[in-house]
Amino acid sequence: MQVKVTGIHIDVGDALRDYATEKMAELQDKYFSNVVDFTVNLSIEGHRHIAEVTSTASGIVVRAHAEGADLYAAIDAAQEKLGVQLLKYKGRLQKHRRRRKEASARLEQLREIQTVTHVVEEESLEEAPEDIFAEYMPKIVHKDVRKIPVLSVDEAVMQMDLLHMSFFIFQNPQTHDFNVVFRQDDGKVAWIEPKRQPIAKSA
Repeated sequence: MQVKVTGIHIDVGDALRDYATEKMAELQDKYFSNVVDFTVNLSIEGHRHIAEVTSTASGIVVRAHAEGADLYAAIDAAQEKLGVQLLKYKGRLQKHRRRRKEASARLEQLREIQTVTHVVEEESLEEAPEDIFAEYMPKIVHKDVRKIPVLSVDEAVMQMDLLHMSFFIFQNPQTHDFNVVFRQDDGKVAWIEPKRQPIAKSA
């Protein structure tokens, strides 16, 4: 197990780093031995003491965000939230691990895909030309490159919930296509995949 403790615009002393490491070790021992690593980001915004913990369990990322009266209390609260999530999804995470182990050879044959997320300056969108085919690029203020995970639909839904996201993009191992799962306004999970055109039969 690896634990990385980082202060965001603050100095993290040995005592706080050791405390965070100890709390993450307790979490691994109590809830899920297959957690590979923990990243603990600590910050202070005014009177708010914030801890954000991210961990990887059987290839799935789990995240918890919490605040406390001080950073020690924030770590305690984040640990508790992460523990609840790991306990809730423990069975599904173990199932995910077994399936990954059985399908490891086939998964290794899939080509890794990455995406580039561009964060644009909204004002630059006003400069878009009338001709949709004209050369145009809005002003980019930030660019983020990420790997697209290969997941089944149920794994993608679990990953979306664990990251507290409203949607999640993944690569479907059966079709190799990009798919998207998201939650509708009524709370139901929806799944988007490309519609495959039927292959025309030769005369």
